[in-house]
Amino acid sequence: MRRLVLVANVVIPIVIIGLFLGSDSRVTAGIAAARDTYPQISPSTVSATETLTLTAQIYLPLACKNFPLVIPEGKYLFVEYWTHSVLGVNCPVMCIDFPTYHFDPQSGELTSYTSNPPLLDDDVGYIGSGESLGGVGMGASSHLIRIQWCPWLEDDITLRSVDETGTVTLEREGEVIVLEANETWVSDEETEIWDGMEPECVVTSTHYITNYAFQDRDKIIYAWP
Repeated sequence: MRRLVLVANVVIPIVIIGLFLGSDSRVTAGIAAARDTYPQISPSTVSATETLTLTAQIYLPLACKNFPLVIPEGKYLFVEYWTHSVLGVNCPVMCIDFPTYHFDPQSGELTSYTSNPPLLDDDVGYIGSGESLGGVGMGASSHLIRIQWCPWLEDDITLRSVDETGTVTLEREGEVIVLEANETWVSDEETEIWDGMEPECVVTSTHYITNYAFQDRDKIIYAWP
């Protein structure tokens, strides 16, 4: 990136001067002298120009790959990230609540039970993030997060891109995950000692990412009072 900025600092002023001189015949002697010397570009400047062009050809398509986002009319993207944790026998009894949404994959209805702002017209969609407990733990908790652009970081996953088929590219802890519509990624079991717990309390967690892809906006139900 530093090389690109340096190259831009070299090339852009030269281009601006050339455009200015080419459009205005009434120039001072100093500027005329600059025009006289302008065609005599040094080899280092040529190399810089070529480097800038090559860099743009490589990096700009990548930077612009997901813009504009290809969300079909009347649709939104829905991705769910869920963690299920089993508390071992040496853990204290724990209960969490409460789920703030429910998604029915069969009907495509997404019901929100909180007063969170509704999905806006230019939002990409929702990430549903939740957790549930098993073992000596019980209950579930969840919430919806609006995706306003890509990439979008939420919890420990990043939504990198979505294509016209609804296939998403995500990243979690350095691992790139590509999911087509209705595909689910499941992590290996992770054994942890939670903060504030005794060392004898062993928690085994499994993470799930499900790509429900594009869903109908008119099937979002805001059910708060």
